[in-house]
Amino acid sequence: MGYEYDLVPDDPDDYLRRRAALIDAATALPSFSRRAGAWELWLSDPARPADGWEQAQLVFGERDVRVTCMTPLSAMVRADLRALPGLFGGARYVDDDGGPAAF
Repeated sequence: MGYEYDLVPDDPDDYLRRRAALIDAATALPSFSRRAGAWELWLSDPARPADGWEQAQLVFGERDVRVTCMTPLSAMVRADLRALPGLFGGARYVDDDGGPAAF
């Protein structure tokens, strides 16, 4: 069963202006697995089984980033998700109810 969160930037207008650069920066994360189209990235621990599921999908929308966790997250993926708000210059994770979420 998967879980979804939103990464909400402190400054949505700045995020939108820099969205393409933020995606490029996120591809340098150690758990970056692949890019699927212009606005979607996948994260997975490189040590996962070759036939295993990727762990997290990031979809960079107009106002925030939807994070879908497909499987239990490895320590590496959790660390990369904790690093993402810093790339944005400030952001917070919220769950489906709008409550705070953390990795």
